[in-house]
Amino acid sequence: MRKLFIFIAFIALCLTVNGNSSSVTKANQLLSPVTITQNADLDFTIVNKTGYDIKGLYVGPSGTGDWTKDDEVLHGKVFKNGASIDIEFHPRATAEKWDIMVAWTGDYENEEWLDLDLTEINKVTLVYDRNKDVTSAIIE
Repeated sequence: MRKLFIFIAFIALCLTVNGNSSSVTKANQLLSPVTITQNADLDFTIVNKTGYDIKGLYVGPSGTGDWTKDDEVLHGKVFKNGASIDIEFHPRATAEKWDIMVAWTGDYENEEWLDLDLTEINKVTLVYDRNKDVTSAIIE
């Protein structure tokens, strides 16, 4: 049942990144708009200002304990450094808290941010501090 919920919720997200991963980085790579009313309370923008490209971007309800291909929103595309993506949710997405995970194009450990209240978030900017070797999410 959990996989069915995740499948339905995220298939409906309509998360297609524009552009080709081998093309020059665009200032904003946006997703195709959803043709039905979105759940604007959960919608947010994520910005990659880490200095690195991301090969996997996962968004899933908190508390599930694992990441599945249904949680992955890039669908084989690369989320380039400097790009942004609008994440738009289906109206039936109802989880109160959400988790985000990124997988880097290089051989680095995945990063996770857990229990995010997306009803309070408009923008998540991912940044990397080379001096401290720490990746952070700036929440707005």
